[in-house]
Amino acid sequence: MTIQDSVAQKQSEVRIQLDRSVLHVLLDRPRKRNALDLTMIRSISRAIDGRPTDTRVVVISGGAFFSAGADIATYKRGDQGEIGEITRAAGAVIDTMTTAPIPVIAAVEGMALGGGFELAMGADIVVAGESAKLGLPEVALGLIPGWGGTQRLSAQIGIRRAKQIIMLQQTISAEDAWTLGLVNEVVPDGTSLNRALEMAHQLAASSATALAATKRLVSGIERNLAYSDERAALMELFGSPDGIEGVTAFVEKRPANFGR
Repeated sequence: MTIQDSVAQKQSEVRIQLDRSVLHVLLDRPRKRNALDLTMIRSISRAIDGRPTDTRVVVISGGAFFSAGADIATYKRGDQGEIGEITRAAGAVIDTMTTAPIPVIAAVEGMALGGGFELAMGADIVVAGESAKLGLPEVALGLIPGWGGTQRLSAQIGIRRAKQIIMLQQTISAEDAWTLGLVNEVVPDGTSLNRALEMAHQLAASSATALAATKRLVSGIERNLAYSDERAALMELFGSPDGIEGVTAFVEKRPANFGR
């Protein structure tokens, strides 16, 4: 796909724009709070993998609501092949974000939950609106974060805090996320994208080789984490009684009964 400078194009529910070497990927599914289905994930992957050669920085945003995570409709269908495909694709696109030799910035407004939070954790820099909330609520569904969340959260804030946030399904404020080191800057609501783009253009004017080397070396600690073990555990949980009950209860808008 050819991307013309300053011309936004629609690819499924993801908008892509290249402006002065900064590639902006906008999640654009507001009626679903940017819940990520396989089509959206593939669109993000194509945007990053197929970026023009003069791309120096990628910015990912979601408008007023970053992302509610994986589209629960995919999980409700219970198709293990489909669930496995979206899990692999999501893990791969976040891995691409972390290994691409250019900076990736996430601009977070509203909420970044589940897979949305995992997507943000894959960015090199995160800018959040002051009312933004982040969290990994998968345990409430009888599942676990499976797009790198258990591993990256532990690497970024430490094992004890990661366990607490995941096990208790805690929602983190932007300010607390900044304190924990999950967010680089907290800005007034509605301005995270402007700040992210400002940073991006500053980075685009820097040495590409120095930025690539910095990213490779600083991010090296996350490269050998147990992502495959995490994904295998998630797939096992999808077929478990608790996983089936948790997803069904969420769709039916009732408390889950995990064998109590």
